[in-house]
Amino acid sequence: MKKIFKAVTVILLSFFLLLTVLNPDKYVNSALDGIKLWALVVLPALLPFFFITALLSKLGLTDFLAKTLKKPCAKLFRSGGYCAYVFCMSVLSGYPVGAKIIADLSKNGLVGQDEATRLSCLCSTSGPLFIVGSVGYGMFHDKNVGFCIIIAHVLSAVFCGLLFRFYGKDNPNKNFLLNKTAVGNVLYDCVYSSVISVLIVGGFICVFSTFITAFKSVNFFLPITALFKNLIPKDLLSAFLYGFIECTTGCKMLALCDLSTYSVAFTSALISLGGLSVWAQSIAFLSSANVNVKVFCLSKTVQAVIAFLLSLILFPLFV
Repeated sequence: MKKIFKAVTVILLSFFLLLTVLNPDKYVNSALDGIKLWALVVLPALLPFFFITALLSKLGLTDFLAKTLKKPCAKLFRSGGYCAYVFCMSVLSGYPVGAKIIADLSKNGLVGQDEATRLSCLCSTSGPLFIVGSVGYGMFHDKNVGFCIIIAHVLSAVFCGLLFRFYGKDNPNKNFLLNKTAVGNVLYDCVYSSVISVLIVGGFICVFSTFITAFKSVNFFLPITALFKNLIPKDLLSAFLYGFIECTTGCKMLALCDLSTYSVAFTSALISLGGLSVWAQSIAFLSSANVNVKVFCLSKTVQAVIAFLLSLILFPLFV
C-alpha cells in the first residue's frame, strides 16, 4: 500500500512539475496570489497573536494551567495537566501550534506515543483571529459568521478529545515540569519564534496555492462535482474540495459564494478538517512524537463532520 501511495505521489508531483514548466507565468501568479492572501489576511491576524501567546508561555501561564486543571484533564481526556496548556495554546494560536507543543512534550519525555496521539485529536485547532478576523470579518465581511464557526470548531475539537480518549493505554503519571532556563531576551525570542512560525504558514499557503491552480487547469475535481451535482451546489463543493488542498484559499472561495447556512457550514467543516496543507504542517511535528497518523487524520475527519452539523444548527442564531 505504501509503495502504491508513493508511486501515485511521484506521478502527481511530476505532472505538476510538467505543468509549471509548460506555463510558468500562470504558476508564478498563483504563488503571488498565495503570498498576497497570506500578507493581507493571514499575517496581520496571526503574527500579533503568535507573539502574545509565546510571551504568556514565557511568563508562566503553562504552570498555572497545568496545576489548576490536572484533575479535570485526567478524567475527561486521560491526560496530565499539561493537556490544558496544549489545548489553550492550540485554540488561541491555531495550526500547527498544538502539534508543535505535543512534539516538545514528547521530546522531553512527558508524554508517550498513545497519550500524544490522544492529545493530537483534541489539540489540533485553528485560532480565533484567523476564524473571526480573517475568515469572518476579512472574507465573509461579517464577524458573526466567525463567531458561529469558532464555537462549532472548538466544540467539535472537544468532542473528538472525548471520543478518542479511549485510544491506547494509559501512560505512567508524570509531573509537568517546564524548562525554566533563563532567557536572555524574552521579547526577542518571542518575536523571532512568532515570525518564523508565520513565515512557515505563508510558505505552505504559497506552495499549496500553486497546487490548486494546477488542479483547476485540468478540472481535477470535475468527476466528483458532476457526481454530486444534484445534492450539493457545484460552487460550494468545488470550493470545499480545493480547500482540502489549501484551507485558506478554500475559505476565500467559499466566501465568494452566496452567504448562506451551507456556505458557512462548509467553511466550518473545512477549517476543522484543516486540509492537506495543515495536515502536512502538523504531521511534520507529530511524527517526531510517534503519533499514530491514521488516528490523527480520522479525528480531523470526524471533527469536520461535527463542525458542519453544529454550524447548521448555530448559524440561524447569528444572523
